[in-house]
Amino acid sequence: MILSTKLNPRVSSFFLGFEEMEAQFSWDDKTIRRTFIRKVYAILMVQLLVTVAIVGLFSFCAPVRFYIQTHPGLYMASYLMFFVTYIALSCCGDLRRQFPWNIILLVLFTLSMAFMMGFVASFYNTKSVVLCLGITALVCLSVTIFSFQSKIDVTSYQGVLFSLCMFTSSIRSACTHLSRRSLI
Repeated sequence: MILSTKLNPRVSSFFLGFEEMEAQFSWDDKTIRRTFIRKVYAILMVQLLVTVAIVGLFSFCAPVRFYIQTHPGLYMASYLMFFVTYIALSCCGDLRRQFPWNIILLVLFTLSMAFMMGFVASFYNTKSVVLCLGITALVCLSVTIFSFQSKIDVTSYQGVLFSLCMFTSSIRSACTHLSRRSLI
């Protein structure tokens, strides 16, 4: 985008020094990328811990489990809160970039998702729910620790990571198919 700074002096004063700032805060800087990745995985780990706590409460506490299962309107309320925060985070760029609002929306989004997951988990076998959450928490914790301790930048290995993900997914699908076939 080419801007004519000769026509409007305000534009030239606004973009004065922008090139230096852009070069200084470029995504190509490894420390900025590493810091960003650490923040993302730390936030993800906190979200997962909140979800595990709520699912554990809904699964293991009998009175809470009974109350949740007998009041399905609470699930719909949490779904509505999820939908509103999702739309606000997706469509309103100003909200997700302003300090108090981005944290408030992220907390509401996390709580609504955790509540919905806890509601659904209360209807399932507790052992399988805890096993799935435990595996997810271990994977997320290991990636978080790796991102905090490592000097390796994995963002440049997107193709390799995608290939490994597809490979493990196909192995899992094949194992599931073979185990179901042997049960028949």
